[in-house]
Amino acid sequence: MFSRSSTGKTVVTRPGSDNVEIEETLSALDRARHFGASKLSLQRLVFVNELVDTAHEIGYDATVTHLLPLVQKLASDPEVLVRQSLVGNFGDLAGFLIQSDPEKGYQKVVDDLLPAVSLLLNEKASDVRQGAAEALTTLASHLRPGERGDQVLMTVISLSHSNEDEDARSTAVQLLNSLAEALGADLCQQFVGVELVALCE
Repeated sequence: MFSRSSTGKTVVTRPGSDNVEIEETLSALDRARHFGASKLSLQRLVFVNELVDTAHEIGYDATVTHLLPLVQKLASDPEVLVRQSLVGNFGDLAGFLIQSDPEKGYQKVVDDLLPAVSLLLNEKASDVRQGAAEALTTLASHLRPGERGDQVLMTVISLSHSNEDEDARSTAVQLLNSLAEALGADLCQQFVGVELVALCE
């Protein structure tokens, strides 16, 4: 919950955690940079939850320069809740980047967001892994056919070949089903059917 302190700062409180003061005089960019790199997990969580709104407020260039490096770093955050919340924002963040700059923004999605999603697909935490699967399905809808095959499908095939990780293989089955429409008939005929048969063996 939020409350006002005598110093004019907003205080975020959560049961069992330290209070976190938010300096309201900070600009949106300074606040994001401060919170995104904070040692306090609650502040990093605030950054993640405000990520898309902040991107719209500060614009494309500042988002690419300052927010995306934090996003990449937070994909490996030690706190499960931070990673889970982060991956839930990837679809809207991708939409912002592509709408802001259809060419360069698209490439940022391919170069920066897709690798982060691929990393999170291998999570041991089921909620994070599920969120990453949903994010990959959403990102695939934004991508051109070439990247759907080269990036998305190859990521799923890699998961499906994780013989020592049953959770990864289960995620691959789910993704092959949910991505069928985005991948299109040709890729499905060439790869998806073969992979599904192999996973059932």
